[in-house]
Amino acid sequence: MLNFHSVNQAVSSKNELGVVICRHCSDVVCTLPTNGIKKISGVCDKPECRKQSKNGEVKVG
Repeated sequence: MLNFHSVNQAVSSKNELGVVICRHCSDVVCTLPTNGIKKISGVCDKPECRKQSKNGEVKVG
């Protein structure tokens, strides 16, 4: 589940409405300056998430 508190901490500017979320653990990876709200999936730097990504595993739900 997305942790909204970590999203608020990650946003450094009010113009950064884009959020990159790890597809495995749902942590906020970074924010991006965008013209509107955008949610993008990526992979964080945690070893277990990198391993799942390398093995092609995707968390469902």
